[in-house]
Amino acid sequence: MVRQINRYREHLDERFGAPDEPTIPLVEGRSWIFNTRQFRRTVARYIANRPFGVVAGKIQYKHASVAMFDGYAGSSASAFRQEVEQEHHLGQLDDIVAHYEAAQRGEWLVGPGASRVKHEIDRVAQEIGPLRGMIADGKRVKAMLAHFARTLHVGYLNDCFFEPATALCLGRSTGSESRPILSNCAPDRCPNSCIARRHLPPWQAAIAHAETMLEEKRLSNVQRTAILQDRDRMRKLIAPLLGERS
Repeated sequence: MVRQINRYREHLDERFGAPDEPTIPLVEGRSWIFNTRQFRRTVARYIANRPFGVVAGKIQYKHASVAMFDGYAGSSASAFRQEVEQEHHLGQLDDIVAHYEAAQRGEWLVGPGASRVKHEIDRVAQEIGPLRGMIADGKRVKAMLAHFARTLHVGYLNDCFFEPATALCLGRSTGSESRPILSNCAPDRCPNSCIARRHLPPWQAAIAHAETMLEEKRLSNVQRTAILQDRDRMRKLIAPLLGERS
């Protein structure tokens, strides 16, 4: 990867630079040499701000387990784990502003936690005071919703505004966890869950898959009933979002 990046730098210098003034400035009279350490902050941001980012890191670094990658990230003498946490917090603030702006545009949220999120955003909107459809200053929105942003965990099927006391993913846990257990998520049932327009594609894909399965003639009555109920449940859940888009 590093070799390809440095080749790209050479290509840019050949295409757009001059012998005494390359596209990427010289450092102590030499061409800048890229290495993987220089992309640590970028890696940290993607790990922190993408669902299952740690799993992706494990795959990229070919580690045998997520725990091993966690150990690798946490053992860095240059505080890689702290950078991941910092980027995660910054990402949460950006995501809460995106929710706020979507609400100001009149976009819907669905799911068990949608009303709680809407209530909090409406409260802030009233305090800030812009007319509906106007986007308020991002820094002020971040400041007023920072407490709410700290509970936000973005996912593919839904966003989780995590409250341990009501989180279905914790099951019989003591409720002392600071993060949701994403593999146990019940996005259509958990009080912490809300679903936005950007979550529609995987739900629509699941509905399409269910309809394909229903074409199978060898299904038993029990199987067919279960698939029908699951498909109808998903359709009902996202119906307001589809109505909004039509």
